[in-house]
Amino acid sequence: MTTIYKDGEFVEENWARVDAETGVAVEGNALVPQTLFLENADEYLARDGQTAILVEAGDNVELLLPYLSRLAYVAVDFPSFADGRGFSAARVLREQIGYEGDIRAAGKYILDQVPLARRCGVSSFEISKPEVLKALKAGEWPEVTKYLQPVGTVDEIPVGTRPWARRSHRDIAVAAE
Repeated sequence: MTTIYKDGEFVEENWARVDAETGVAVEGNALVPQTLFLENADEYLARDGQTAILVEAGDNVELLLPYLSRLAYVAVDFPSFADGRGFSAARVLREQIGYEGDIRAAGKYILDQVPLARRCGVSSFEISKPEVLKALKAGEWPEVTKYLQPVGTVDEIPVGTRPWARRSHRDIAVAAE
């Protein structure tokens, strides 16, 4: 079982992780790496159980476009907290492709990246680090309230006369201009 954080709540889910050995023969709900999925997409989608995709760092998410409406969710891998390609994949899915389904962060992200991933379109988080789980259960949310780059997935308030500056709705204090 894996702990998932979504919409401020925790749920336990059980998805079988597919690899080259198990392949299409996996039973039940399956999380399939994008490269394996694209080799046998129709077979994965025809199985009993739901199919979700794991986008690994460097994968071209635009190749998933014909299949997105038939997927349970798309998981974006963060192979290390210093690797930002997961943010880019989420933004491409949400803003360029227009994917409206669940985008799930998976891997080795840290608590400080959770609000930033949400700005990029991530809607749920697979929690593998105990310190992230503990902090979220304690209600910690390390929100950055001022941003230098607008995104299309979050409603933000322009700051002052600088068109590129944005602030979060969580930012209640008024800054001196």
